[in-house]
Amino acid sequence: MSAADSPSLDRERAVRAAAAALVDAVAERAARTPREAAEAAFYPGHRLGSVEAIEAEIIRRRKSEAGEQPLAA
Repeated sequence: MSAADSPSLDRERAVRAAAAALVDAVAERAARTPREAAEAAFYPGHRLGSVEAIEAEIIRRRKSEAGEQPLAA
């Protein structure tokens, strides 16, 4: 391997590591109950105002996502 190949390999490894971290984070988030996810997302001044409002939004989004049809193969 030449020195010119190293940045490309480093970039590929970094992209793969970032993708794996994203997949893990999405899976972890999806495994939480709506209440747990809302509590984790809440901070003072959140635009939705309360843990309960965030929880309701998470439930609404999950129902919406569950109703989407997969793309035809």
